[in-house]
Amino acid sequence: MHITQETPPETDQRLRGVAAVTSIEVQDGEWWYDEFPLDQFPARVRPDAIALVRDQDRWSQLVPLRSPDQPRERFKIWSCHWPEGVDNSGFVGWLATRIKARTGSGIFVICGQNSGRGGIYDYWGCPVEAAAVVLPEILALPTGARRGDPPPAGPPASLDGRRMRAVGTAAAGEVDSDTLFTFAQEGSTVWAHYAGGAVAVGYLVGTLEPGRLVFRYSQVDRRGGVHGGRSVCDVTVLPDGRVRLLEHFQWESREGAGTNVLEESAE
Repeated sequence: MHITQETPPETDQRLRGVAAVTSIEVQDGEWWYDEFPLDQFPARVRPDAIALVRDQDRWSQLVPLRSPDQPRERFKIWSCHWPEGVDNSGFVGWLATRIKARTGSGIFVICGQNSGRGGIYDYWGCPVEAAAVVLPEILALPTGARRGDPPPAGPPASLDGRRMRAVGTAAAGEVDSDTLFTFAQEGSTVWAHYAGGAVAVGYLVGTLEPGRLVFRYSQVDRRGGVHGGRSVCDVTVLPDGRVRLLEHFQWESREGAGTNVLEESAE
């Protein structure tokens, strides 16, 4: 826990730096709060719960939605971890205010401690109904918050020759910032080679229309596994002219789906 004496501009600048080193992982599926009376502890505690909180007369556990569940509200959940020693005091209020202003949605946060991953970390959540607008803001946070980007510009005419890396990844995905995508395009047909990080080699092929890229992908991971799936991407241009892909992927060779953010790299 840090105590700092800062002006508001100094705080904003520090928290943009915090955002730039935030490790974000989106949890699979939908989540909800399961409530039960105090006298049903520990029998009602689910092993897949990521948070367990109580007040005077009731326990509440945050758990993934299963077919027999009857939730009052449903949420999308993501986690934020930071390198050890980072002063992230004030980050919760800063990010909640940012998301409210940009999307209109509220978000909630639950803190935990993992000494092996930098110390205090957060689980964040937003209503499922707002996830389509909130998650792009969250996944683009490590670069967008640092630069203070205005809203993205319109879609590009072509992806030919562009090289991209992931700046935000889902827990179900395998690409990360070490994975480099190299794109080519003829007409509306797009293809790319990618490799790096957990991916030994991968290829994708699809079509580009204004603001939308649809493709299928196939890859070999470092363990020798061969997997593939399909993706639909929202394609935009950042104010500095670089392209951003908001990729919604679905594995077809195994379970899992999620959202990645790819941004054009200068390399």
